[in-house]
Amino acid sequence: MRPLSATEAIGPAFQRTKDVLAHPFKLRTFLKLAAVAFFAEMGGGINFNFGRGTTNSLHQLPPAVLAFLVASMVLIAFISLVVGLVLFYIGSRLQLVLIELVATRYSQIGPLWRKYGTRTWRWIGLKFLFLLCVLIVLLPFIVAVFIYCIHHALEISTLTGNPFAGLHLAQILLFGAVAFIVLLVIGAFFMLVRDLALPSLALEDLSITNSLERLRSMFVAEPGQVILYVILRLVLGIVFGITAEIAAVIVLLVSLIPPGIIGVILWFSLHKTGTVGIVLLVACAICGLLIYLCWALCVVFSFMGSLLTFFQAYALYFLGGRYPLLGDLLDRSTPQTAYAFAANFPPPPPPYQPPQTEPPTAA
Repeated sequence: MRPLSATEAIGPAFQRTKDVLAHPFKLRTFLKLAAVAFFAEMGGGINFNFGRGTTNSLHQLPPAVLAFLVASMVLIAFISLVVGLVLFYIGSRLQLVLIELVATRYSQIGPLWRKYGTRTWRWIGLKFLFLLCVLIVLLPFIVAVFIYCIHHALEISTLTGNPFAGLHLAQILLFGAVAFIVLLVIGAFFMLVRDLALPSLALEDLSITNSLERLRSMFVAEPGQVILYVILRLVLGIVFGITAEIAAVIVLLVSLIPPGIIGVILWFSLHKTGTVGIVLLVACAICGLLIYLCWALCVVFSFMGSLLTFFQAYALYFLGGRYPLLGDLLDRSTPQTAYAFAANFPPPPPPYQPPQTEPPTAA
């Protein structure tokens, strides 16, 4: 497979997305693969944002009630942390699974899930190592900004009595712009690791050091193409992400019309028929809500899962010509009809044979 530029990889990525999800189209397989892509990305990070409530009125509560509330908050925080860690592990493991699913068009999740059990911990370790490096780099700046803000607020409050009187719009915008640029750079670097270094760890079981070394070598050899890939990846992510979210919201809103009409008809038919009618009305409302929630999940999986599968395919096609093993997997799993236009080219390699009993062992 010849190396593709960042712009040339977009077309094959669209075609690969259609081949993976809808060639041939089976609703169950489509939803399963879309859900894998969705949870691979949505569960790939830890969110420590627990619910925050105002504590100004807590001291007015009786001690027993206050102790119960504190214990409940601690329990909720602990459960949220456990659930977040479980989702983080599942998402990290599915990220490895998704790479081979897209690279080989193999649609069985179980064998690949078992295959990537031990490699998941290495990928999680790389994530935490990345997070630690980011914290070490940013901590001095965060502390400096925090100390400056506190000192400035105390200085102003002693003069005016209002700690926010000295805040200027220019300062807020400057801090916001700097924070946005820093987060953008961090996100771009992590995206490079996720898109261009992780496939080596997944497909060849390479160490973290060797995977990052390959990424460094690629950047040194083609810095322009790698930077262009990052820019296009960010731009396409924003544009396609907003488009997919708007489309999902429109579909969900339009799909509310038929159940809304049915609900109005049932309301006028049953709300004056006594206890039995009210019970039937409530039962219908609960069933309708559950059905709509299932439908909403399918819609979200369909749009976001397809989008995330495309971005995985885009990363693999950009990397494929620079990574012979991956390029061979992409060629072998491409439908032969895709080669019909190239009559003067040699026939494609034999098709990829997925694992039958046990997952394949990387060389």
